Amino acid sequence: MGIDCLLVSANRVRVPYPVYPLGMAHIAGSLEDAGHRVTCCDLMSSGTDALAAILEEKRFDLIGISIRNLDTVDSTCPDPFIGFAREAVEVIRSRSRAPLMLGGPAFSIMPERIMAELGADCGVVGEGEAAVVEIARAVEEGKPLPGPLVRAGLDSYPSRRVAYDRNIAAYYLKNGGMLNIQTKRGCPHRCLYCSYPMLEGGRYRFRDPEEVACEVERLNREYDVPYIFFTDSVFNDASGRYLEVAEALIKKGNRIPWCGFFRPSGMGRKEMDLLKRSGLAAMEVGTDAMSDATLAGLNKDFSIADVLEFDRNAREAAIPCAHFVIFGGPGEDGNTVEEGIANATRLEGSVIFAFSGIRIIPGTALVERARADGVLEADRDLLAPFFYFSPDVDREWMEARLEEAWKGDVRRIFPAASMQERIDFLHARGHAGPLWDMLCSVGGSR
Repeated sequence: MGIDCLLVSANRVRVPYPVYPLGMAHIAGSLEDAGHRVTCCDLMSSGTDALAAILEEKRFDLIGISIRNLDTVDSTCPDPFIGFAREAVEVIRSRSRAPLMLGGPAFSIMPERIMAELGADCGVVGEGEAAVVEIARAVEEGKPLPGPLVRAGLDSYPSRRVAYDRNIAAYYLKNGGMLNIQTKRGCPHRCLYCSYPMLEGGRYRFRDPEEVACEVERLNREYDVPYIFFTDSVFNDASGRYLEVAEALIKKGNRIPWCGFFRPSGMGRKEMDLLKRSGLAAMEVGTDAMSDATLAGLNKDFSIADVLEFDRNAREAAIPCAHFVIFGGPGEDGNTVEEGIANATRLEGSVIFAFSGIRIIPGTALVERARADGVLEADRDLLAPFFYFSPDVDREWMEARLEEAWKGDVRRIFPAASMQERIDFLHARGHAGPLWDMLCSVGGSR
């Protein structure tokens, strides 16, 4: 018979561009396949007034809120986002007595703390496709909720139907022109600051490449989507499974341009040429630091030489690149800042988004490093944004030096959030995709 479920995405963050609530689509598909009826509400596209109207028009048996981000992770505009979820909880609690569950990446980082903050009935830690079905079954059968916290297993990629919402998708297609797809979960790398292994597991769990290609084809057929973003932690895995995705897209005759997150090593011209044939239009690169000393401080296992070779291959293949880098991390001092600025000039034609300091995420190795360096107090509440800065560099000098060095260069962006106004302007005029690629001096989809 099933129950009536309401799923709410609390995210309202547009930086660097509006992102469709993909996690909610996965959960909706699992619940619907289990025989339940699902209504989705996205606060980015509709706001809390729409949420209130939904609750006043219909009674629900179970309500879930997805919390995507804790904050901006940008020290130059460190806005916390837990207030968005709190506002949603207040609207829901004033209009419904249904059990309230929490989930999403941000929730999974600090589940006990956020449960205490928001006062929900239960929460899902990790991926929720199976867990929410278990919770819905308990509600349907009148049994106690399996919680307060349900910790999901990470055995294999949960290949279930992804239920995109047509009304919600229309907003994102109008404001950015992108929908997103995941080809795998997990990450085997051990970057000092990163929460991906904690959230998705320390090994890759792959989706069938043919299934991915069919999903792209379906989005094209049903939504006429102009651009796809693959949301994997790292698209180019060392085993080469990502190449099978590209081959499946080519076999399907894909013509939709796409982008993804890339690691700047282990991929040469041959691989890039194959990806370009499959529709690759731009690469967002997790370079993270601009000197060998600071790369080592972040526990990266590639070098600046690897980054330069990757960038050169991309330039020769006419694939635009945006490198995301952090200044002020472990090992940073005045010399490495100058070295990083100099190395940035060698990434000819590519865009660089620079960040100052690193948001300290609970559960990551950066917590212990920050305490050892005297940067983080033992009793600091990390629900509020707090950033690591190397004790060997003066933050004010470093930021002034970056602004001075990159002044007037449209491809060197600091603070990273300063690009937002330009992106919003272009999206409002119908341009699709991440749009930073329009700044690059190599060919692409534009």
